[in-house]
Amino acid sequence: MRFRRLAAAYRLDKTNPLGVIGEEARAKLRALLGWRDLMLGRGRPGPPAADRLLLLAVALLALRFANWQWLSDRIPGRGAALVNDGIEFGSYLLFVALVALACRGRLPPRIRRWRPGRALLLAPAVFLILTAAVSLSVVRSLPAAQGRVDDANAMAVCGAQAISSGHDPYRVKEIACLERLGIPATLATPLRKGPLAGIDTYPTPAEIEMAALAASHHGGTQTLFSGLAKPPLDPAVMLPVAHSSPQDRALWTLLFAVAFAVLLALAAGSLWPAALAAFLATYYIPGSALAFASVGNAESVAYLLMAVAVLWIRRPVPSGVCLGLAIASNELALFFLPAYLLICLRLDGGLRRVIALVLTAALGIVPWVVVFPDAVPAIWHNLTSPTFALGYGPVLLVLQGVIRNPRPDLFLGATGICMVLILLWGWLRPVWRISAGVLLIAAFWLSWRSLDEYMAQVPLLALVAILALLRDRDQTKTAEQRQPEVQERAAGTGAVG
Repeated sequence: MRFRRLAAAYRLDKTNPLGVIGEEARAKLRALLGWRDLMLGRGRPGPPAADRLLLLAVALLALRFANWQWLSDRIPGRGAALVNDGIEFGSYLLFVALVALACRGRLPPRIRRWRPGRALLLAPAVFLILTAAVSLSVVRSLPAAQGRVDDANAMAVCGAQAISSGHDPYRVKEIACLERLGIPATLATPLRKGPLAGIDTYPTPAEIEMAALAASHHGGTQTLFSGLAKPPLDPAVMLPVAHSSPQDRALWTLLFAVAFAVLLALAAGSLWPAALAAFLATYYIPGSALAFASVGNAESVAYLLMAVAVLWIRRPVPSGVCLGLAIASNELALFFLPAYLLICLRLDGGLRRVIALVLTAALGIVPWVVVFPDAVPAIWHNLTSPTFALGYGPVLLVLQGVIRNPRPDLFLGATGICMVLILLWGWLRPVWRISAGVLLIAAFWLSWRSLDEYMAQVPLLALVAILALLRDRDQTKTAEQRQPEVQERAAGTGAVG
């Protein structure tokens, strides 16, 4: 009935152009019809950035299945494992393709015709649901936060404790750190040395415990297990909560995630429900910045800094400072540096950006290295020591025994070649430049240790790249496309007058 009354008022307004009531009714009717036409696929399309965010949402779902062991966990045998591998590999390739399309300089015509961004009308509801679900999950997991700590997280905490006591954090032994924090030695990262040198696949918990016990009898475990292998700001960021409970450490890192969410919402403008929903959805991706922040992992701070560097990429100095801090905190940011420079290729302020980046990284590393001279040899030792295959890329075939006695250098070489090809792709094809920059670290999927936290940062980088670089471009193109229509209307109005 209300719709009919509005329609009647609209018809009345045509015969009574001076009727105020008719004008208001016409505005309401236009809004109502616009919403209906949008849902039915008619009317004007929404902003192209909405289409990009919807593609990214589907990419997140594909990435969730790229590390999906449901089938092989329930059906024994190599056949089920290989089928599961095929699902995972296909899901990851689909994820890469969707991210590449979402970050392409101009969306393909077919996607623009489909207008998938119409689904973002549901973004506010999805945002509320994810906010409730993630908040409830975090609150429930806080009492058991200690049980979700991994060895890299533990070493950051022990390193912060050593710094606060005036000791060198790079001399802390991993097994001793885990014991002090009440974490089992089986969570340590074993090196392929000593009693573990002859093992082909990843050692079992019993083998790790035996190696740790044998090494302890010979004066320590530093040479058999990876110690603190992160740049100095990784343990330094945990100094305020070095001696606090695991719950306090989780709340501390979650503060950084909340601050990032505020910056993300401000940058997203009218798209803030969709942007925040995408950020919250990354909680369900193992190794993501938000997932790490929920357990007090210091690495989450570096990953969030990488994202802010892209979010503020049009502001050369703040962006360079953020990436410099990230490089001084985590080695993944150093691998992301070429991609960052590729993305910035046509942006202003290149010299100021590089100076801010280099100075910040130097100030975040050099003073600590001077005070703690064991930092460089310790990090180098951990980076160059032989490790066991681990991850969910093609290295799964090694873990399952399908490929026996492979050379880790082959996986390292494949990763390096893939990174070079991605950079060349972005350099030679400007329309794919942002896609290439975002996807550079996705090449770690091919590596000997294709850890989930490497690939899990790609969706967050894609999200901030869309908001910082592609939304304005889409709006500009949309305005240019509508300009002839606006001129025609203006000319028509002038003719009637």
